[in-house]
Amino acid sequence: MIAIRTDANKTIATGHIMRCITIADEIKNLGKEVTFYVSDDESASYLSDKGYDAFVLKSDWSNPIAETEAFADMLSENDTQVVLFDSYSFSDEYFKKLRSHLKKDIRIAYMDDLGDETYSVDMLINYNVYADELDYEHKYGDDTVILKGPVYAPLRPQFFGRYEHHMHIPVNVLIAAGGGDVSELITDILKQALEDDNVKKADLHVVLGSKTEDQNELMRIAWLSDNVFLHRQVTEMASLMSKCDIAVSAAGTMLTELCCMQIPTIEFYIADNQKKNADHYAKRGIMIGVGDMQHDKEVVIKRLVRELSGLIEDKKRLQQMRDSMKDICDGQGAHRIAEALCS
Repeated sequence: MIAIRTDANKTIATGHIMRCITIADEIKNLGKEVTFYVSDDESASYLSDKGYDAFVLKSDWSNPIAETEAFADMLSENDTQVVLFDSYSFSDEYFKKLRSHLKKDIRIAYMDDLGDETYSVDMLINYNVYADELDYEHKYGDDTVILKGPVYAPLRPQFFGRYEHHMHIPVNVLIAAGGGDVSELITDILKQALEDDNVKKADLHVVLGSKTEDQNELMRIAWLSDNVFLHRQVTEMASLMSKCDIAVSAAGTMLTELCCMQIPTIEFYIADNQKKNADHYAKRGIMIGVGDMQHDKEVVIKRLVRELSGLIEDKKRLQQMRDSMKDICDGQGAHRIAEALCS
């Protein structure tokens, strides 16, 4: 049995749980059983919508250390071999306390996006483009299996393979800001973007996350604009991306998906844990980084619109950005992670 411990809510959005579901699907494809454990009913409801049941630990998602003893007992009762953790709420103190209650043959794996701490785990996974710079091998030694780099990005199967791009007329722009409640941010981006003459000529495809609540203003903008299209509860993201020539995106897992699809991207970050990802893509010239949306929103949106306006007209730069994305990610990282967990 492979166990997965993760959460999703309005604060942390859905990125962690979505990639865990993708990994879980691949584990099942390999013939292994997988069980989810979550803090509360909100996380469990999201999993049930995706076809997975979950054990609810009734713990504090932001400080789960009190759950360790009861959780260890449940893992033993369910004949667990490996448990994968995916949340920024898990600390080294948590893992050490859990180990003190766990059977010795149960292995711990952790999805680490930041590289800021060293954890008492048996396997560590970081699929971000900057993972090679974090010197994991020196920090952990030979006792911990390290899976790093975009080849381990747990993208959904729809991203397998390559897509050939042909510029659309008008240019199609994808706009997304993650799975949280981002209606206000998207609204502010659209209002300024629609004042630009070049952007007015493009079709804007806006992806609304599952946690987006107040959509009235977005619906009003779409109603009044013949080039704004709202997409809710998107399940075939690869298909939507394949219809787009440029993307505007927050610096989450979607950046890896956009690399896989080779969509030139303007990216920003809306949380501190996205900064390294955003900075690295921009530093390598793979994407255009416009900065910190959470602390400097007005300036960043102006920069975003200026870059988008220029990119719509710059076919040469668009091709250069597509070329820079080649070979970064092949879309089969979830399968590689599942194989490692099962072995």
